[in-house]
Amino acid sequence: MSRKNETPVLVLSLLITLGLIGGAAWWFTRGLFSGQNGAQSNSSLNSQTGNGQASFTDRSSTGTRVLNPQSAAAEKLAGAQAMANRNYTQAVTDFETALQTNRNDPEALIYLNNARIGDQKAYTIAVSVPMATSTNPALEILRGVAQAQTQVNQAGGMGGVPLKVMIVSDDNNPTVAQQIASALVKEAEVLGVIGHFGSEATLAAAPIYEQGKLVMVSPTSTSVQISNAGNFVFRTVPSDRFTATALSRHLLNNLSKQNAAIYYNSASDYSRSLKDPGFRVDGGRDIGFGARI
Repeated sequence: MSRKNETPVLVLSLLITLGLIGGAAWWFTRGLFSGQNGAQSNSSLNSQTGNGQASFTDRSSTGTRVLNPQSAAAEKLAGAQAMANRNYTQAVTDFETALQTNRNDPEALIYLNNARIGDQKAYTIAVSVPMATSTNPALEILRGVAQAQTQVNQAGGMGGVPLKVMIVSDDNNPTVAQQIASALVKEAEVLGVIGHFGSEATLAAAPIYEQGKLVMVSPTSTSVQISNAGNFVFRTVPSDRFTATALSRHLLNNLSKQNAAIYYNSASDYSRSLKDPGFRVDGGRDIGFGARI
């Protein structure tokens, strides 16, 4: 197999690995947050353009702008300015200094890795997270991505080619996710996407990735509908089908209950996914809730 033919397989394998690590980071700490919708916070990304949305340029960065509204230390801002000026040596110094102040900042680590690459050839992926509106879950996902990027590049990259990461802030908003997906499929250097966070955003963007034949791997979206979203849409976290199975078997086998009342948001794909009726377990008994594959 030629290296050209190997590249898509390598990138897909890497995307799945990044999704697993990023999803695991979020899954481990998700009890601290309020689910896939996340807590709201203010951000400088709320600056509006004429169409009422921040532009893709304002929402994306490989290091030339800081997207995390909670972490804009002077050293980190200086590193972003150095990146914008293509002064990669200075950028490396600035981001290293920023990490000495806050070693748990995944945005700074990703930008440091990118600065070390500079202008040399790299494989680029994007990670789309709700940096402005659900900052803590976004950072957990980015920590997994930053860890994997660091390990890949320290090991010599993929066939000698390092990995560059573009961070995109999507607000966990379906409309914004669609706009970002439309922009990413036009970015020739982007070979795949980690994201999105919530099921609504993932499902909204999925047809665009599918049509554009750009691989998307969500590390956190659990709606069962994603399983049928297309050949270019994947996820690494278990779907709501498995949650429903565990709940229903506990009701049947441990509590001897065959009916359940469910409170759900009818406007939410994430919420409806667990409520979807007709799920059968243990010999076909219908307990009145669950999810279809």
